[in-house]
Amino acid sequence: MIINNKLKPLSCLVLVFTFLFISGMQLSGQKKVNISGGIGFAETLNIGMRYQVGNQSQIGLSIGIWPSSGDNWLMDWESFLSISGDFFYHFGDPSKFADMSPWYIRMGLDYIRINGESWDDNNLEFHLRFGRDFYFSEKVGISLDAGVAAFLINESGFTSVLPAYGASFFVRF
Repeated sequence: MIINNKLKPLSCLVLVFTFLFISGMQLSGQKKVNISGGIGFAETLNIGMRYQVGNQSQIGLSIGIWPSSGDNWLMDWESFLSISGDFFYHFGDPSKFADMSPWYIRMGLDYIRINGESWDDNNLEFHLRFGRDFYFSEKVGISLDAGVAAFLINESGFTSVLPAYGASFFVRF
């Protein structure tokens, strides 16, 4: 199977995250894993996971959809699909509920597939965001962030630079 040149960055991103997860880091019960659900641009309606890889850093992966206006409100061939990979660097004073600082800089890549009746657009964008985690307890909180996104592959005709933003609810394990 030959991989389309425009999808090679996505393949590399998947390989990098796969390597990070199997390179000896084990998911543990030390509050290093966040599971989240949220909404944003370009992550759409998404579910995700963040894993703490350093004292103040995390890697994250999420998958999301935006339903089409068709009969199937959840998912059909005309839906908007996104896959995101991110690196988070936290800074500032720690929260009273967590050892990680609540403020963060987030950078990552979003693969976005938009399907229509007679077309299929693949897009890849890089984003840089500034955000904050708000903890309600040791295990529960919300994340809010905003920044800018620039398209590296743009088959959909979007403007090359767009705002990027998101909100999510998370649970720490």
